[in-house]
Amino acid sequence: MAKASAPGKLILFGEHFVVYGLPAIATAIEARTVAEVKRAGKFSLQDNRPETPGYRNAKRDQQSDSIQRILRVMRLEGEKASIELGGNLIAASGVGASGASCAAIAAALNEEFTLGKGIDEINDVAYEGEKGYHGVPSGIDNCCSSYGGFILFRKDLKTGKGIVRQLHSKAVLSIIIGNTGITSNTTKVVEDVKREKQRDPDRFRKMLDDYSMIVEEAETALAKGELKKIGLLMNRNHLLLEEMDVSCPELEELVDIASRSGALGAKLTGTGRGGLMIALVTDETKGRVASAIEKAGFRSEITRIGAEGVRVER
Repeated sequence: MAKASAPGKLILFGEHFVVYGLPAIATAIEARTVAEVKRAGKFSLQDNRPETPGYRNAKRDQQSDSIQRILRVMRLEGEKASIELGGNLIAASGVGASGASCAAIAAALNEEFTLGKGIDEINDVAYEGEKGYHGVPSGIDNCCSSYGGFILFRKDLKTGKGIVRQLHSKAVLSIIIGNTGITSNTTKVVEDVKREKQRDPDRFRKMLDDYSMIVEEAETALAKGELKKIGLLMNRNHLLLEEMDVSCPELEELVDIASRSGALGAKLTGTGRGGLMIALVTDETKGRVASAIEKAGFRSEITRIGAEGVRVER
């Protein structure tokens, strides 16, 4: 029997923009998905992850496709094994639940079947698994779950490969996650954004230019630990995503609640049109922000970011 875990992720800057070759800043979070693999008489999957209600059922067919892709690329088709998923990462849109599960499953299979794959290969396998969920994924989720910490991620539009660079922050960042309770369809939202680009290319190009300045400033602010600047840039990033029509009333309510309760900055994270909102907070404001979100009827979670990547659990 082998067990491995991988962290969820949050995108601090760059949702949807990364699809068009611009860099994104993302981070691994404390909560993790655990995959336990053991040889058995037949193949089986048991998914015990905590979830936003309905998430696992909505993703069931995609999950099946994902696991078959992982087994195929690892040359384990036909092997009989049981896979059990658990951990404390809540399966929800925006937190990289599929990327975390793909990385954890790949690492556990690698350990159980003594394949000797290194971290880069595990990441490649996890990316293949992500195709089952997202069609043509950006690669940012599996990179966060595999490598951990803070990353600057850019997708090479010619080769389709992700280019990853580790980043560092002078300050410890605390994030409040607010959950809309809505499961997003990543493929559909990405296609809608593509249609908007085709409909009004000049407007879209202006949004890309505006975002390019935001992410450049954000990388510098993160390195210096300038929390107030990071918060302001998160707000600006959210306004662009709102203009891109990937927000929704629930996300706007969460952003408004967080801002009024003292968050330094707040924005949607991930696909949008549901999923999660993130708010940058201080030790003094985190309790107030989380309480206000809960009082409004949403689920909240406080997390530190920059966590360790995929690992085998001994």
